[in-house]
Amino acid sequence: MKRTIFFLSILVLPLSVALADFSPADWAISRPLALPSLSAPEYIRVPLDSGVAGSSNGYRDLRVIKEPSEVEVPYQLVVEDASVTSEYVPARTLDTVSDGSGRLMFILDLGETGVLHSRLNIETFSKNYRRQVSVYASAALLPHGDSGWNMLTDTGYIFKFSDKTAGFATAKGEVTYPESSAQYLQVVVEGGTEGALSLTSAHVYRYNVSVGKKVTQDVGAEVNENTLDQTTEVIADLGASGIPTKSIQLFVQSAGNFSRSVTVFGGNNGETWSPIGRGYLSQIETAKFTGSSFSLSYPESTYRYYRAVIQNFDDVSLSIEPRARFEGVLRTVVFEATPGNAYALYYGNAKAYAPKYDLSRYFDYLDTTELKEGALGTVRENTEYVAPAEPVVPFTDRNKLLLNITLAFLCVLIAGVVFWYIWSHKRAEAVAQSASSTPPDVKEVSPTPTPVAPSTDTEQPPRV
Repeated sequence: MKRTIFFLSILVLPLSVALADFSPADWAISRPLALPSLSAPEYIRVPLDSGVAGSSNGYRDLRVIKEPSEVEVPYQLVVEDASVTSEYVPARTLDTVSDGSGRLMFILDLGETGVLHSRLNIETFSKNYRRQVSVYASAALLPHGDSGWNMLTDTGYIFKFSDKTAGFATAKGEVTYPESSAQYLQVVVEGGTEGALSLTSAHVYRYNVSVGKKVTQDVGAEVNENTLDQTTEVIADLGASGIPTKSIQLFVQSAGNFSRSVTVFGGNNGETWSPIGRGYLSQIETAKFTGSSFSLSYPESTYRYYRAVIQNFDDVSLSIEPRARFEGVLRTVVFEATPGNAYALYYGNAKAYAPKYDLSRYFDYLDTTELKEGALGTVRENTEYVAPAEPVVPFTDRNKLLLNITLAFLCVLIAGVVFWYIWSHKRAEAVAQSASSTPPDVKEVSPTPTPVAPSTDTEQPPRV
């Protein structure tokens, strides 16, 4: 298989495009990679720790470099989460009964012997309950209570809670048991104070689960009591943002039986919070049921700070230890290493983009089930790193006082101009109005006599 992988990589190599330019001056952190024993070019895996997660740019700036040539080596980032495939197994419900103690019992007929199954999901109409479940198997149909039933598990745990005030509900109806091929299952759900459960349906599955690789990290926590809201707050700091986590475990000192609702928040500054999950802390030890739950799950998040708010109501506050355990999914880099070469992992470049290699296009065709494992070395100083220049601060930001004074002067000047214009306009209107209301002086002028034209007739003397 190794030879097949080697030849496949040689065939694909001519199709590769030029790798992105790499300059160590742009990457702040480098760590040498310790290789396993190799006799030929071979793909290896290197697990990444929280130091890489907290200092990298969301894993986008990871670069595997061959030293001392500083040649970039293609790699594949692998999220080693558990994968689950399920196969539904048809089943028919028989002989559903409830006894005086509130115990619910029913039998499931899978139709034939030889069908593998390992999981049962119980659905009910009932609300707000917590019950212990036992599962028995038999190749033949037997009545309830018959000694011929073989126990598969007696530690099943199902529950359902709802809080109308908070608008919150959670439920778990799944019971896991060792893989069996029996045709008949007898399911016994123990009684409780709420009475017998009302069975809606029951489904049987066969699950194939690949084991996921998890990373845990223990950190100190601050525990505060909020008497006004009747809550206990646990605040934990991972030290940096970017570290992927998906659950938080609290440590409760012995406190007898309890069940408290919890809301989990995340944030990056310790002041602004976003709700990311809800669940219950519980510990119950009675004759009918024994079980506990101290972990709270949420969608994978990369916050720096986490806050778990425990609702106490009128109960005495729980004694919480000042620490928390976070769980996340392991990330690894897979690349082809050659014996005799040295390699290093570079990260810490906020401007870097996620690389695209041909390796991602044929990675699924490689046999990666049993890769040899390398290891990260200690952080070393990258003497070639050149910190990016500080951003140029605009003149207005560097001289805010001068800008404010200038703006104030301009405002006063504009206001003065507007005032002068309005005053001048009103004064001109007043002068015009005064001139139109005063009558003008009138002087008498003597009429000019109209000239008489000389007569053309000659005056004759009178006759004697």
